[in-house]
Amino acid sequence: MITTYITNKMVHFKLNKDIVTLGIGNIIRFFLLILYSRLQTYFLSYEELSKFYLIFSVYTFFSFTIIGPIGVYVTRNIIEWYNSNQLIDALKKVYFKIIIPISLIALILISSSSLFVDFDANFIILGCLISLIIIAKTGNELIYPFFNLIDKNTIYLILIILFHFLNPLFSYIAIELFSPTYDFWLLGLILSNLIVGLIGLKLLFRVNKNQKKINLNFETIKSFSLYIMIGNLLGWILTDGFRFIAENEIGLTSVGILILGLMGASQIFANVENFLNQLLTPKYIQSISNSNYDKRSKAFNMMFNVAIPVYLILAIMTSLIAKYIIAVIIDSSKINDLLITAFIIGIWIEFLKSLINILKNISTSEYKTKSIVWPYFVGVIILILGFLFINNLDIISISLLILTSYIFTFIFCILIFNHIIKIRLKILFMLKYIVPSIIIGYFFYNLENSLYSFISIPVYLLLIYSLINQYLNKKELP
Repeated sequence: MITTYITNKMVHFKLNKDIVTLGIGNIIRFFLLILYSRLQTYFLSYEELSKFYLIFSVYTFFSFTIIGPIGVYVTRNIIEWYNSNQLIDALKKVYFKIIIPISLIALILISSSSLFVDFDANFIILGCLISLIIIAKTGNELIYPFFNLIDKNTIYLILIILFHFLNPLFSYIAIELFSPTYDFWLLGLILSNLIVGLIGLKLLFRVNKNQKKINLNFETIKSFSLYIMIGNLLGWILTDGFRFIAENEIGLTSVGILILGLMGASQIFANVENFLNQLLTPKYIQSISNSNYDKRSKAFNMMFNVAIPVYLILAIMTSLIAKYIIAVIIDSSKINDLLITAFIIGIWIEFLKSLINILKNISTSEYKTKSIVWPYFVGVIILILGFLFINNLDIISISLLILTSYIFTFIFCILIFNHIIKIRLKILFMLKYIVPSIIIGYFFYNLENSLYSFISIPVYLLLIYSLINQYLNKKELP
């Protein structure tokens, strides 16, 4: 403790306990994620990887478009439920009256799809797998994020690290016992979520005692979630649905390369975004719970002005060292120039998706979720027009088309959401961080030996740390 104090005094740098704790936990999680990705890309062929991502896209359809909006409602109200000792009863009703029926509907729809879709797979098995993923994964994801929102980060980290340890372990055991196919690989995801979810539920009962019953208004949930569902359906087309069109355009193997590149970027960026959200979201949710419009507006603008430079710095940094990240997370047998280019484009797609997710908080905090639909609608129109009118599509042109679609989605988010909460950008504050980041990125990009790019990482991380530290410790940004 004394050493830490002296060091801090020498460099005039104050350590933030939450950033350090969550940072260490997420470093462990990141290495486990790399292990998972390496094992997956080593054992599964391009064809099996493509099938895995296609099947996961079907799961994402249910998760992102139907379950996700309900999760947004839960997050919006979870602090109020916790404070009124109604949290466990609320989560039980959401799970058994909404999530379980959705999983059964998924089972029926997918199992009967063999009548309409020509795909080399057993649709009954696929239906069972996706239904089980919904039951296990959604149950787990309803529970463990709560601990982060009430600042019990040690419990939160134990649960997510345990999941990322069990997931590759169970997947590896499954394919060793049976065969290296996508369906057996998915068993690891199901079992790890199920076990961690049950542990999280037991801990939840210990944290939230003296529970009361809650009278959930399912009509309110329906009206809140409906337009988010439509928006997320359109977002799913941008994120996952395009794959089914792309397979006809460029073939299964090329789709495998495209998806591997984009999913690699998504995994890296989403996991770092997840870490950043662990720091940014609790303060925001606590600020908007039971507060007036002015406080909610102030809370959003403070988070958004920090999020823009943070995610931009992250995108620049990961683009600089893209080929080294690829070498770490993907087996060497799958790496080529097309994959690396798709990965870099994917990083900037993820950058825009992250900012769009921040902007969507405006519609949910003000219960004006109808506004979510139009930005995604514009993005989907751009994507469809691209597939219709661009000739000789390939891996790179499809990646750029998706990026362009997200650019339009982001612009329309700004234009539409600004009518709900006035978006106030602190330009000088952001430029203080953005300009040095661009200069550093440009300098290292033009060096002959790209290994020197690693020198920039501590500088970028220091800028991100400074931004988040200001957000956590100040009521207003300078």
